[in-house]
Amino acid sequence: MFYILCSFLSGLLKGFEVIVDQWPEWTCILLRPESDEAVPSYFRHYYICHTRSVKAFRFFIQRPCVVNWTKPTVFTGVPYDTVPTLQEQSRKHGGQMSSLENRFMYAWTKKELPEQPPLPEGLTLTTLEPKHAAALCERWKNYRPDPALDLYMQVITQRFDSSAIVNEDGDLVAYIGMQFNGAMAMLHVDPQYRGRNLGQIVLADLTRKLLAKGKTAYGLIPTKDTSFIATSSQKLGFTWVPQGSMSWVRFVPKSAFKPMPNYSMTVASKAGAEVNKIDSDGPQQQKSSDEQMVQEQLHLTALPLSCNECSDISSEIPTISCSHMKVGIC
Repeated sequence: MFYILCSFLSGLLKGFEVIVDQWPEWTCILLRPESDEAVPSYFRHYYICHTRSVKAFRFFIQRPCVVNWTKPTVFTGVPYDTVPTLQEQSRKHGGQMSSLENRFMYAWTKKELPEQPPLPEGLTLTTLEPKHAAALCERWKNYRPDPALDLYMQVITQRFDSSAIVNEDGDLVAYIGMQFNGAMAMLHVDPQYRGRNLGQIVLADLTRKLLAKGKTAYGLIPTKDTSFIATSSQKLGFTWVPQGSMSWVRFVPKSAFKPMPNYSMTVASKAGAEVNKIDSDGPQQQKSSDEQMVQEQLHLTALPLSCNECSDISSEIPTISCSHMKVGIC
């Protein structure tokens, strides 16, 4: 939540508003779009919330002015122990939790910087730029199709730190970027360049950049990516932060079930596959923007640090171990 608020205060989350349960000693804080039109489509119906108390969150989320339960809603990066409360509220409002994805937080907690591996000959270490947006979209488009995905990639490559490797022709062959929540994400190495340690090179480079600026270097890894979890925590030197575990939850209101009589859910654990998708084998109809949002995959703002296959980091584990924030109280 710290880096989300930093993005908000710096103007990167235009169209959002912040509400708290009480002021100035707040316990629950939530960012939400001022309206559907005020934010890009990739942030529409998104709620970003944090709480210091599950009990306080239970009362906060029930207030009629906090969440619009008549719309499809995505709760991004909520503390894992608040999920039962969201599920309870979903049932109370006649809707369903259509998808749930849990993430572990892994962070660099050592005082020393990670060692920077050498770069193979013929390759150049650089950074991501807006011109790379098309290549990033091609890689991540199946994780969540969105008409504004290209715009999202342009924004994050322009505004946030990154690390990338290009070949002699200037082609992007490996990279890692960041997201609005301050997490490192999208670690990827092209298949033909794997086995050359490029994943570790860009991960170490971005980690060093963040630490040099006094920031926390961390990533959110899907709990099912077991081999990457093992390598990131033990081989690369990252540490699991239990209190940083988060969940991404999608709520579907009762009204959204009407055009989709056969409700089903599919789950996959890696990028490039369908993730927790609502489906229907009923007749195809022209859908409203809300209905289309129900069938979209999750989550653009939840792109993982990496997945097992595309990080190019071996699964073998070594034996040695300030602007003024306008706040509304509802």
